[in-house]
Amino acid sequence: MSVNEKSGKKLGYSSQLTLVISLIAGAVGTGNIWRFPRVAAANGGGAFIVAWAIMTMLVCLSIMLGEHVMGRATRHGAPGAFRDFIGRKYTWMGTVVVIVMALVAAYYSAVIAWVTYYLGLSVTKGYYGADKVALFDSVSKGNPITVVLFVAILAVSAFIAYKGVKGIEKANKIFLPVLLGCIIIAAIRSLTLPGSSAGLNYLFSFEFSELLNYKVWLEGLTQAVWSAGPGWGLVITLAVFSKAKSDVNLTTTTQVFGNASVSLIAAMAVIPAIFALSPSVAAAVEITKSGNNGLTFISMTQLFEVMPGGYLISIVFFLSLLFAALSSNIVHFMIVSLPMAESGYGKKKAVIRAFLIMLVLGLPSAWNVNFLSNQDWVAGQMMLVGSLFSCFAIYKFGAAKIRNKYLNNKYTGYTIGRWWEVAIKTIAPAVVLVMFVWWSYQSISWDPQWWNPFAVFSLGTFVVQGALMIIIALVFNDRMADSIKDSYFEGEEFPEVPDNEYSA
Repeated sequence: MSVNEKSGKKLGYSSQLTLVISLIAGAVGTGNIWRFPRVAAANGGGAFIVAWAIMTMLVCLSIMLGEHVMGRATRHGAPGAFRDFIGRKYTWMGTVVVIVMALVAAYYSAVIAWVTYYLGLSVTKGYYGADKVALFDSVSKGNPITVVLFVAILAVSAFIAYKGVKGIEKANKIFLPVLLGCIIIAAIRSLTLPGSSAGLNYLFSFEFSELLNYKVWLEGLTQAVWSAGPGWGLVITLAVFSKAKSDVNLTTTTQVFGNASVSLIAAMAVIPAIFALSPSVAAAVEITKSGNNGLTFISMTQLFEVMPGGYLISIVFFLSLLFAALSSNIVHFMIVSLPMAESGYGKKKAVIRAFLIMLVLGLPSAWNVNFLSNQDWVAGQMMLVGSLFSCFAIYKFGAAKIRNKYLNNKYTGYTIGRWWEVAIKTIAPAVVLVMFVWWSYQSISWDPQWWNPFAVFSLGTFVVQGALMIIIALVFNDRMADSIKDSYFEGEEFPEVPDNEYSA
């Protein structure tokens, strides 16, 4: 832990381990527990996992290593990091990332409200005998209780973020172990069900020819980027509080593969249970195609109701979802409020302003699931844009310099080879761009209203909202750059953790 020489304060994370815990907890979310199992099963199981693992290594790890350097070197949130790393005229790129994450934290709090609601229903057996589709509609559309839970979740996230690094540390020391324990318990129960081996075989077996399907690779990339955290500002923000002499390579690699491990355990908790309790393989695969909400709140609750021991596993499952989502949301809040504090508002005003902004942005999502789905669609695509911004920043600063000076230094436990320079300059941006174009093309082909800016999933709604974010960031670029008064990076060494209210 860094110590401020003037004040004697202990600043930043207390150890490299607590930093890793926070990074993993920030990355792990509902995408690991409900999206990964669904997408893996719907795309051939084993072939998807191979593609996802390779994309995690070449794209996510490559980008996040560079983002860790950006955050630690500049000691700023995303706008200040882009400003000090590659120049003030690029501050807007970091501002776009913050706007996107404000949007994510807003609607994500509504998702956590659903999870909390269903945790209560699991304890009381409130969904037993109910029409599962009608029940979910009643929870996600115009339910005052959901709105109250949304506000409470947002308030809890704000409170823990207000406590700064120490608050996040303490919370994640509880959240992550409980999350892992719950998922492991659910996986063990799932794997001990009669017939679960069919689901396990489906999940990990594949034919080589399946790897020739481009869709498997694109889906693998999608899951990797949307789950691990590149382009979110997650790594940039938390690296601000990392010790200057800690190992960037080991920390980031542990984060990426820790996050991936949670996804695999979650898949073993969900997929074998679906296959064990379904009349056929075809029926099991069909269940996985019911979408994130359909799988978690409709299909899984149907399974829990008939599964031996399903009552307890239901509680464990939704508890793991709650802790996963809440740990991510706290970091989302930090990503948004830190740049505000750096812009002269101070921590208290920054957290209050962030809370009010997210409250306004999130209330429509808490009231109507269609609005939430729209925001999730737009934010997901904008995360890809954020990944491209990070690739550009690393390229402009100099990938070779980053690798030789900041990744492979005397504090490094293992060295990063030249493969990283190739991956970050060509492979990562190329595959993200291809995926981005592919999704855009697909949205045109499946939706005759693709141009409609008011449709839930159209290309038009993404273009309009994404362009608005970028325009706002560009218009206020100079003001944002000027508002961040402090500058710590001299271009050579990692500075110590600054005393910026969040770090003590």
